[in-house]
Amino acid sequence: MTRRRDWRDLLLRGACAAAGLAVLVFVARSVSNANAGSDGMHLPMLAIAVVIAPAAVYLAFRYPLIFPFGLYVALVPFDAILSVTNGTTLVRVIAGLAGITLVTRMLLLRRFVKPGKGWYAWAAFVVWAGVSLMWTPDLPESQRVYGIVLQNFLMMTVLAFYPVKEIEFRWLCVLSVVSGLFAAIYTFSQHSMMSGDRLTLTASGGLYLDPNYFATSFVLPIALSLSVALSARDLRLKLLCWACAIFMMIPILMTASRGGVVAMGLLFVYFAARSPRRLQIVAIAVICLALTSLYPAVWDRFMHDPGQQGSGSGRTFIWVVGWHAIQQNWMFGTGVGSFLETYDQNFLAVYQPVMQGWHRPSHDIIVGTWVELGLIGVVLVLGAWYATFRQLRAIPKSSKYYPIRIGLEASLLALFAQSLFIDPIWIKYIWLAQSVPLLLLNVRVPTPDAQPAAALGRSPAPARILAARR
Repeated sequence: MTRRRDWRDLLLRGACAAAGLAVLVFVARSVSNANAGSDGMHLPMLAIAVVIAPAAVYLAFRYPLIFPFGLYVALVPFDAILSVTNGTTLVRVIAGLAGITLVTRMLLLRRFVKPGKGWYAWAAFVVWAGVSLMWTPDLPESQRVYGIVLQNFLMMTVLAFYPVKEIEFRWLCVLSVVSGLFAAIYTFSQHSMMSGDRLTLTASGGLYLDPNYFATSFVLPIALSLSVALSARDLRLKLLCWACAIFMMIPILMTASRGGVVAMGLLFVYFAARSPRRLQIVAIAVICLALTSLYPAVWDRFMHDPGQQGSGSGRTFIWVVGWHAIQQNWMFGTGVGSFLETYDQNFLAVYQPVMQGWHRPSHDIIVGTWVELGLIGVVLVLGAWYATFRQLRAIPKSSKYYPIRIGLEASLLALFAQSLFIDPIWIKYIWLAQSVPLLLLNVRVPTPDAQPAAALGRSPAPARILAARR
């Protein structure tokens, strides 16, 4: 029996190491091909991968939440322009391999955690979206969109059940902030791509990264930076985190995303309402507000909407068509991923002062969900967002994780505000932001050999280990 168990452990260890190495080689090959010169020579990325392979394999086996999942976190903001083949992105491949390493680690430990309430709420939403495939008018498109939603939910599921180590969670937060900083640096390097005082990132093959989606990816890193800055006692660390938050605010202004600016405003307001260090929050908010003078396109887009009659770049005209569609299928909707088709069917029935054209996305989580999934879907998605937000109440003020709790709550509130102006359900970063609170709850679950919470003077853990044995 022991020998069989040893062989099983060896197999799982090998799978975990192989997945981590596969991520490293795959990324190296992709970067090498992307940097090919005219003479066919490539940067020595494969050689670099071989050098760091031992460390990558060790992390994939011991701390998969750091690598390869940390690499997934770093690349998620650029998902739309990191295409490998038609319909497949580099981020999606890394997500699959990261999921394999995380699942393998759980099987190796023979331990998983009972997920937080937010996971059950999102599970109900995903199930209802799947049921709506039965009556969608555009089955191929609905299947494509639902496939994306299902993949994101599967990643959330793996994270919801994963028994997180404190060191993994700390490094994941650091990697999230570092990824935001690198994204900001990349933004500055592409300053020449600004068109009409607004940055738009593109790649070969006509790939395009929506400025509003890109601005969304900075919300969580900025929230984590503020959390550490407000709780840090070391002045040097505090100043460093303030600087990181300000630095990452600039790309949002470069994109001139109105939704991104509104989201950051709510984030600062929430921090000021919940944190005792309000003067620090006000000071950093004033600095960020002053930075807008360097990017006048932000306020120009708020005050002027050329040719759109103050409709938010035509959003309100699209919502009127969506409301007309809602009245016809208000309870069950027309099916997940069917907004474009439904919009076309109702387009001529509604007068638009400024024509927005055919096949337009909803640009709103409530209108889009209501059209596709009906009132039931709206209740489920709002309930899931609320459950994710409220489940963090299990972390009391006395906990050392309380500052992170405030940061995650602020980011959820800010992202919801941003979701009122974009289509968020199929965006990987939105699902990632919904998953991090689950990881925070899981990191507080005691290991089998840990001392009782009462003996350590801590509050009971909000979740419990479902299976654990050596």
